[in-house]
Amino acid sequence: MIGSRQLSRFINEAEQRGAKIVLIGDHEQLQAIGAGAPFRAIAEQIGHAELSEIRRQRVDWQREASVAFATHRTAEGLAAYRDNGNIRLSETRGEARGEIVRDYLADRDERPEGTRVAMAHRRADVRAINDAIRSALQDSYRLARGEEGHGPLGREVSFQTNDGKRSFAPGDRIVFLENNRDLGVKNGMLGTVHQVEPGRPGAGPMIVAQLDGRGAEIITVPMNDYRAIDHGYATTIHKNQGATVDRSFVLASGTMDRHLTYVAMTRHRDGVSLYADAQEFGDRQADQRLAPGRLVEHGKAPYEHQAGNRDSYFVTLENDKGQKHTVWGVDLQRAMTEAAPSIGAKIGLEHRGSETVRLPDGTEAQRNAWKVHDAGELASAQLENRLSRSGAKETTLDYTRDFAERRGIAETFGIRSDIELPRAEVPRIETPHQDLAVDRGDDRRQEAQRDRQEPRQEQRRSAFDGLKLSRSAATDVPAREQGRAQEVQTPAREAEARQPGMFDGLRLKASPAPAARSEKIRGEQDLPIHRSPDRLRPLSGFEQVVDRYARAFSAADKQARAGLPVLEAQKQELHQAGLVLDQARPGASALIVSAARHDPEAARALADLSGRERVGQLVAGMDRERAALADPNVRADRLIDRWQELDKERQALRGWRQDEARGKVEGQMRKVAGAIERDPQVESIVRGRAKELGIGSPQRDRSITLQMEQQLTRGRSIGLER
Repeated sequence: MIGSRQLSRFINEAEQRGAKIVLIGDHEQLQAIGAGAPFRAIAEQIGHAELSEIRRQRVDWQREASVAFATHRTAEGLAAYRDNGNIRLSETRGEARGEIVRDYLADRDERPEGTRVAMAHRRADVRAINDAIRSALQDSYRLARGEEGHGPLGREVSFQTNDGKRSFAPGDRIVFLENNRDLGVKNGMLGTVHQVEPGRPGAGPMIVAQLDGRGAEIITVPMNDYRAIDHGYATTIHKNQGATVDRSFVLASGTMDRHLTYVAMTRHRDGVSLYADAQEFGDRQADQRLAPGRLVEHGKAPYEHQAGNRDSYFVTLENDKGQKHTVWGVDLQRAMTEAAPSIGAKIGLEHRGSETVRLPDGTEAQRNAWKVHDAGELASAQLENRLSRSGAKETTLDYTRDFAERRGIAETFGIRSDIELPRAEVPRIETPHQDLAVDRGDDRRQEAQRDRQEPRQEQRRSAFDGLKLSRSAATDVPAREQGRAQEVQTPAREAEARQPGMFDGLRLKASPAPAARSEKIRGEQDLPIHRSPDRLRPLSGFEQVVDRYARAFSAADKQARAGLPVLEAQKQELHQAGLVLDQARPGASALIVSAARHDPEAARALADLSGRERVGQLVAGMDRERAALADPNVRADRLIDRWQELDKERQALRGWRQDEARGKVEGQMRKVAGAIERDPQVESIVRGRAKELGIGSPQRDRSITLQMEQQLTRGRSIGLER
């Protein structure tokens, strides 16, 4: 949780003093407040070591859920806790906070020696939960109220804090909000109040508290000097990053994303419960297939309530703005009978596809199938949708190579962006591990010999110059040899020789095996290393154009998924990026689009990944997609699925008001028919599966595409009220 400017200042200071920097963190957790994502960028560019074993959670299924939260599968993690009864939906936000208070106090009574914390994203919710818990403790005479005192409970004293007046009593939970070396506290530390003093002559007001943790240290907080405190029954999710408690209670809100959810749902050892306001999450449409609202009326009537039309079943819903909309469908009668919702209840209608039915005149048609969801199901779907959103920060390294070219800067002014990575290929290291432990003095002697033979050309230093992966710390250099090397060093190299680099001595999984290990393990460690250079090498020309197209595609797709129009600049960039990509490899842009639709890994890469990792996944996805499209059965399956999908959309567009939209859908269906006609192998397969296209009685002597066109015409003539 550090921005680019902050980390840059820190690295500059470390470089000036010759210090080594070791960065530890998880870029999938809380994002930086400032601009940039330097930790992720460094991990992607130079590699990283990773801890994969989860030790905080004690239950296996909770460990698996934590892995899901950490790998962009938030919905899977939430589903695990929902299946185990750890997600609670309440009618209102006040009721959700009330459930947290009750469960918090119940756990406090059952496990007085355990640790627990309530969490929320909004500070207003945190304040409300803290006040409610304190009030409940005071009402049950477990916490002092007022300055007059209550015997063994002590007394309550009001203090001035950075956030206003706060009252504390012995037994209160307290959270420290700023680092202070004198007190030995850090931002987010929790503790329990032991004693409160309002102040007396010669001594100011103070709080004596015992810090949580193994040491259980007792400190005295002078309130005249340190006022960054608050009640600690509940804290914000940001304050809890890095904390560990036995049980946690999380209040969900629509302002959370997958990063906040990841942190909140992984602070516990024994259990966590998530509480949500069904009203907040149920008010928004969770899925494009769902039509949510309050039930106004339902029953049988002439289609669109016009005399002379066939009878059909209708359901009228009203949204929160008071707008009513009516859905028609014969199958709605069955769905409403099964669900049996009452008038005024909040429900959602899900269109679940269509089924083939035979009409009274003997012809076959597609009938829509429906399912009715109650308010709880709607809220659960929206909860997963909202808490799975990405809030990942970007960095300029995500836009290397074409950052200036896309804006016309390089061509117009003839400049080159300083943020570009070196284009030179890094040679692969074929040396065994033990050979990498080279004496740094030998390096300097070799460099000195090269300096004698030819002068060194001055070059701008890169941010990672001097990085030596898998090298041991420098050993002593004989004075005589070192002296000869220093005689020919330039002033800049003399300064470098006097001051060790920040990465000197860095070892990445390259330490020699202990003597106790078997010979087999030693042999495995002697294998050549290939991974480090691959992480360091710049993107190839083809990878660069794939990365550019992926960024353009993701930007346009994000707009479309949000229900917003794609900007003209985004359309132009996507078009230009596609042209460049197809020049590098014909048909590559179409492969990416197809992979994004049919390959889950490629779709996830476009939505959640960035940089080299995204490019690698997309290139692999293109290879898989190319292999899949070589199979005519796969091509046939996809075209049939696309036809059925468009046919459902067409049937949902009922009435003359939808003629224009229905015409556009039918145009897309004709394109599907044309694709089948142009592919003889697919046409042969589709002919045997004509019923899946809605063609009840296929005619062998007629083209399958012509029969598909007739199916479109028949769909308009028989009416779409079914």
